Amino acid sequence: MSNSSSPAGGLDPLEYYALLKLADAPGIVPGQGPTCKYVQTPLAPINASTPFWSCPAGNYCISPRHVQACPPGFYCPANTAQPMYCCAGYYCSKDTKTLTICPQNHYCPTGSVDGGTSCLWLASCPAGSSSASKFGLVIFVLVFIVVICIVFWVHKRLQRVKNHHLEKRLRWIHNHNLQHDNPLMVDEAELEREDDDDDESEGTKSNDQVIQIEADDKTPNSDGTAAGKPKRPVLKRKITRVTHTFDIEFEHLGLTLSNGTSILQNVSGVLRNGRTCAIMGPSGSGKTTLISMLTSKIPKDEGRILINGQEEDLSHYRKLIGYVPQEDIMMRELTVDDILLHSAYMRLPANLKRSQMTEKVLEIVDFLGLNSVMDSVVGDAERRGISGGQRKRVNIGMELVTDPSILFLDEPTSGLDSSTSGDVCRLLKSIARRKGLTVAAVIHSPSPVAFDQFDDLLLLGHGGRVVYHGPRTEAPLYFAAIGFPIPKESSPSDFYMDVISNNVKSNITKKFKPFYLHRYWDSYCKRAQCFYADSKSGVDYKHPSPHNTRPTSPNPLARTSAYASMNESAMSFHQHSHSETLPMTTLNDKLASASSSPSTLHPSAASTSNLNKGHGRQKSVSMAQGPSPSAPRSGVSTPRASMAISDFHSMYDSPPLPEHLTWFETLQRTIRIFFIDSRMWWSGVFAETKETVLGLFLKRKDPIRNTASPLMMFWLCLSRARLQIYRNQRQFLYDQLLHLGCGMFISIAASKFDYVGSQPDLVCAMTPFQLKYTCSKPTDHLTEVGVFISLGVCFAGISVGAMTFGNEKIVYWREKSSGLLTLPYYLAKVIADIPRIILAGLMFSISLIIFFNERSNYVYLLFIIIMLYAVAFAMGYLLSALVPQARVALVGTGFTLAWAIVFSGDAPDLADVMDSGASAGYKAASWIWVISAPRYAIEAIYLKEVQARPWQEIESQPLAHTYELGQFWWCFQAMACILLGWHVLAFICFKLKDRSKQK
Repeated sequence: MSNSSSPAGGLDPLEYYALLKLADAPGIVPGQGPTCKYVQTPLAPINASTPFWSCPAGNYCISPRHVQACPPGFYCPANTAQPMYCCAGYYCSKDTKTLTICPQNHYCPTGSVDGGTSCLWLASCPAGSSSASKFGLVIFVLVFIVVICIVFWVHKRLQRVKNHHLEKRLRWIHNHNLQHDNPLMVDEAELEREDDDDDESEGTKSNDQVIQIEADDKTPNSDGTAAGKPKRPVLKRKITRVTHTFDIEFEHLGLTLSNGTSILQNVSGVLRNGRTCAIMGPSGSGKTTLISMLTSKIPKDEGRILINGQEEDLSHYRKLIGYVPQEDIMMRELTVDDILLHSAYMRLPANLKRSQMTEKVLEIVDFLGLNSVMDSVVGDAERRGISGGQRKRVNIGMELVTDPSILFLDEPTSGLDSSTSGDVCRLLKSIARRKGLTVAAVIHSPSPVAFDQFDDLLLLGHGGRVVYHGPRTEAPLYFAAIGFPIPKESSPSDFYMDVISNNVKSNITKKFKPFYLHRYWDSYCKRAQCFYADSKSGVDYKHPSPHNTRPTSPNPLARTSAYASMNESAMSFHQHSHSETLPMTTLNDKLASASSSPSTLHPSAASTSNLNKGHGRQKSVSMAQGPSPSAPRSGVSTPRASMAISDFHSMYDSPPLPEHLTWFETLQRTIRIFFIDSRMWWSGVFAETKETVLGLFLKRKDPIRNTASPLMMFWLCLSRARLQIYRNQRQFLYDQLLHLGCGMFISIAASKFDYVGSQPDLVCAMTPFQLKYTCSKPTDHLTEVGVFISLGVCFAGISVGAMTFGNEKIVYWREKSSGLLTLPYYLAKVIADIPRIILAGLMFSISLIIFFNERSNYVYLLFIIIMLYAVAFAMGYLLSALVPQARVALVGTGFTLAWAIVFSGDAPDLADVMDSGASAGYKAASWIWVISAPRYAIEAIYLKEVQARPWQEIESQPLAHTYELGQFWWCFQAMACILLGWHVLAFICFKLKDRSKQK
C-alpha cells in the first residue's frame, strides 16, 4: 500500500486510527450533564516512529498538514482530529470552540447552537435536556375538553329556555283548541254522519277547520255494556285549511323500458282533494312508479295528466306537494321541534313572519299529538329516542308544517303495529277532510282498521294494469260481481292481494287466470259511469274555491246494476264456453238478502248495500276511475249496457303477450330513452342553477310560492349544521379522541426521526469507497415525518369529513326534491365544519409534538396540519358523494395510502418523477403529483424544519426531492388551490350524482 494515501505521513491507515482516542470534552463537570466526547489528536509520541501533533480550537486536524475550520453544528475544541456533532444536551458556540450545558426551559438536540430550542408552555425542560418532556400538554387537553363540555352545557341550557317558551305557547294553543266539556263521547255512527254532513256544509265552513282526533285509548260505552262498538274520546282541534286545492286526473299512463318490459299500462284515474286514496298491488306492479310519474320524477311514455282540469306538469307545483317516504328520513340527532321548525322555515311562504311560521308548527305539533315529545331527540338504533309511531307522525309532520295541498305517502304504516298504523291512517283521513288535501298513499298489507280509513282504492295488478279503482266501500261488490265474494272473516285488503296473486278460486270458473282481472275492469268501465270528474261533477276547475272542492258522484245504484249485469254476462259466457262452472248466487240475490240481513255480506259491502236507508238521503260516494283503453276518450260511456258473449271471448282467449322488438327497434327505443333522460337530467341541473342565480342576484320570486331565498337557505342550513354538532356531543368527543390518537401514534413513530448534517468532505475522503456517498449526505428523516403526518391527517380527516354529508345524504335527497338548493346547503355544511377542522388540527398537532421534537415554530406546524385537514375533509365530502357510506372507510383507506405515500414525493422520489429524462409512465402521470396536497404539506414541513437547523449544506447544496428554500408560502398557496378544487369536485358530484333521487 502506498504511504502517500495515509492521512499522517507514511503511516498505515490502521496505525493512524490507533493513534486517535475519544476524550472527555473540556469543561464538563462529571454528574452535572450527559457525557460528551471528542476525537483527540495524539499529543505525545508512542514511540520514535509515530507522529504526534496539536490543533487549534475551532479547527480539526486529521494530520499535521491538514488543518480545516470546523463547520457549524460540530464541536471542535483544541486538539481535535475529527469534528464531532455537538453533543445532545449541550449547545455549541458558532465558532465551535466551546460547549455549554443546555439551560433550563430549553432542550438541545444533537447539533444545537446558540442556546438550543425553547420549551413550549406546559413542557418540562430541566438543565441538560436533549428533548422536551411535554406530558404537561395532557393537562391542557383535559382542560380543553372540560371547556368544550361547559360550552355544550351552556348551549343546552339556552336551548332548554327556548323550548320552555315553545312549550308554554303550545300549552296555550292546546288549551285554547280543546272544548271546555272535553272529552266528548262520540260513537262511530256519529263520526260517519259528521263525514256525510261535510258534503252539505262545505260551502259554509271557513278556512279554520275543527279537527276531531280520536284518542289512542279505547273506552267502553258510557252505559258499561259491551254491545256495539266502543266509543272514543274526541279532541276537537283547530287547523287551517289550505288555500289551493287540487284534483289530479291521469289518463292512459304508460311506461315501457328499453327492453320492452312494461312497468305501467293504460293506468287511468283521479285523486280528489278532501279524500284519501290507497294504492295497493303486488311487488313490481308499479305503485311507486305511478307516484313518481305523477310528480314528474320519471318521464311517462304515454298518457296525460290534468291538474284541476288543465293538462300541465305537476312539478310546477313542487312547493305545494308533500311527499312522505317509506323510511323515516330525518336528522336523528335533532329534536322534534328542531326538525319541524327547520322544515317550516325552509318551505313556508317567505312573506310570513318567523312567529307565524312557529305558530303553524305548534299547531301541527298539537294536531299530531306530539306535545309530550316536542323537545325529545328523534333517536336511532344506537341512541334511544321517540317511539316508531311518534317518528312516523314526525315524518308526516315534516310535510304538514309546509302547508301542502297534495300529500303523497309511501308505505306510511310499514314497521308499525296494527293499532299505531290505524291511528296514522285515521290521522291522514282527518287531514284530508279538514285541510282539503289530496292524499294518496302506497300501502302494503294494512290492518283492517287502517284500511277502513281510506276513501278510495286503486289496485294495480301484474304488469302495471288497473284491477280496481273506486270507492273502497264498493270494492267488495265489484269483486263479488266478478266471482270473488269476500268471506266475512277475511281482511279485505289481504283478500284483494290474494285475488291478484291467484291464491283465491273463482266462483265463476275453475280456469281463472290473473290477467282476467285487467280485462274484467276494462269491461266494467264500459258499463259503469267511469268518467273524469270534469265531465259530470260540475266543478269549475278554472276558478276553484273552498266552497267548490269535492266533485259529486254518480248514483251508486247505477254501478250496482252494472255489477249485476256484468255478473250475469260473465256466468252466461262461462256456461257456454266451459263445461264446468261452479254454483254461484247472483249479485242481485246477494243484495236482496243483504237488505234483510246485512251480516250475510262482508261489513264493508253490507254498509254499501244500505245506501238508500237513513234520513231519506243517499250517501255520496265518488268513483275515481277514468276511461278504459277501449272506452271513448270523452270519458263517458253507456251505463248498464248488456255484455255480449263475444266480448268475453276476446277477454279470455289468452294473456297479453309481451312486446317483441327487433334489434333495430330496441336500439331506437334505447337511444330515444337516453336522449329523454339526458334532457331531463341537464334541464334539472340548469333549472336549479337558474333558480339560485335568480333568487340570489335578481331577487326573482316564485309565482307558485315564494319560499326562503338562497341566502336564507344558507343561514337556516348553517344554523341546523351547528345545531347537529351541539346535539351530537358524544360523536364530537369521539372525533377529538380520534385526532388525538392519530397524532399520538405518529408522534411515537417519528420520535427518533431527525435531520443531521453530513460530514465534512475531508473526513468523507478517508472513508471506504462504498460509504463515501452516505458520508457526504445528511441523515435526513424529515420527509418520513411529513409522510407519517400526512397519513394520520388524511386518515382521520377523510373518516370524519365523510360523515358530514354521508350520514345525511338521504335527507339531502328528500329536501332537494322539495326545493332545497345545493349550493347554500353545501356551503353551510362546509362552513359549519371549519371549527371542527381547526380543533382537529389542534388536537393532532398537540399530541404529535409530545414525542416528536419539532425545531421550527409550532404555529407553522399547526397551520400546515389545519390546511391538510381541510383538504382531507374535502376528500371525505367527495367520497361520501361517490360511494355508499358503508364503503367510505375502505375506499378512504386506499385514498389515504395513495395520496399520502405514492403521490407524496418521497417514494417514488419527486426528483425522479419531475426529471426531464423520466420514464414515459412518470411523464404521463406527473400531473397527479402537481395536484397532491400531501406533497406540498410534506415540503412545507420539511422546509421549516431544515431552516431551524444549523447545518452548512442546507444553504450551500440542493435540498432533497427538488425542494427549494423560500417556497414555504408557495406550498400554502398550492394547498389552498387544491382545497378549492376538491370542493368543486365534491359539489359537482353532489349536484349531478343520484339525480333521480333528488326529484
